[in-house]
Amino acid sequence: MRVRWGFIHGARTDLTWYIGSSLAGWLYVVLVLTLGRGLDDPIREPFYTVSIFGGSLSLTLGLLVVASWALLIDAPHVWATLARTWLDPDEWSNRRGILLTSTIWFALGPATILGPYVVGAFIPLEASVQALPAHLFFVFFRLWAYYHVVRQHWGFLVLYKKKNDDIDPIEDRADFWFFNLALYLPLILFIASPWFESSGMPSLGIGEPLRSTLRAVVIVAYPFAISSYSFFQIHRYRAGHPRNGPKLLFLLSIVPLHLVVFSHPLLALFIVPVVTVGHNLQYHRIVWAFGRNKYAPLTPLPFRWARAAFRSVPVYFALGLAFTFLLYQGPWIEVVKFHLARLVDAFALIGGVSDPRSAHLGARVAATLFLGWAMQHYYLDAKIWRVRTDPSLARYIS
Repeated sequence: MRVRWGFIHGARTDLTWYIGSSLAGWLYVVLVLTLGRGLDDPIREPFYTVSIFGGSLSLTLGLLVVASWALLIDAPHVWATLARTWLDPDEWSNRRGILLTSTIWFALGPATILGPYVVGAFIPLEASVQALPAHLFFVFFRLWAYYHVVRQHWGFLVLYKKKNDDIDPIEDRADFWFFNLALYLPLILFIASPWFESSGMPSLGIGEPLRSTLRAVVIVAYPFAISSYSFFQIHRYRAGHPRNGPKLLFLLSIVPLHLVVFSHPLLALFIVPVVTVGHNLQYHRIVWAFGRNKYAPLTPLPFRWARAAFRSVPVYFALGLAFTFLLYQGPWIEVVKFHLARLVDAFALIGGVSDPRSAHLGARVAATLFLGWAMQHYYLDAKIWRVRTDPSLARYIS
């Protein structure tokens, strides 16, 4: 067979959820480029106003793209990790230390933000020195978030390699180098772009000479990576080596999207939802498959909570939304963030470690505290999806 077509769950499911999920990112691209062009503030400026029962609703891309992604898709996928781990007695038996350690991520942000101010109470520090750890934390978080998305994509690529007996060492090296160059070079191009800091990303302090050098390197290296891998696949096909159809379709679905979103100043404002939404949908589907295969059959009593969480799609989705609105990104959480920010700012002002003219310390602490959910998710994900060291995974996700 010249092309192998081994899928994880089947052609229809994989093409919809794992390979076709990138279409959700492309939908956002179309919406942003169509509706955001010409707006002074593409995220907050209304592009249309709808009249509803005598009132009006201003539609913005922040509402249409960012809020729809964050509330309905992204935050519930963080819940999926908790359902897959904290509700599973097997995980507590096998990974108790990892589950408990994961809670440390909630303290990292606040400790990073407040640490310099505690030190400043005893040793005089300049304002720029006190603010530096907070800046580094947000840089670290953004880079880890993108790394997390890329690693999940790599995990699916490895699954397709396993399904299609794609284990040739030469092919492995070609896949590894192409995958990483194709997904990280656009990120470097974005970091070196004139619109990097204006897109809301934290400054990295890179001067223009270095930026120009980085842009030149990417402009040469990216086309070389694409053409080299393409010629490699054609050569191997002509030489009689069976090609891995799902793997190539998967790469074709994600590589162009990452290049486009990192290369356009308007799209750069929406990088996070555009590159993450496909990852979210992939994750929901594979966690759902795991949960249904492991918990849905008649299982022993200890699995009653996990089984309840994966009882049906509506229940799974409702629990994800409940987590979102009660613990992560809902209106109630915004109220908590507001009062927490005021509380921390008040203590900072009393202690003389915050400028009363710009008391933003509490807001930063509140933000990093709730980012702990995302970092816990990144950490746990890196531990629980190791197919090569956990044979049971293959049985539960296939």
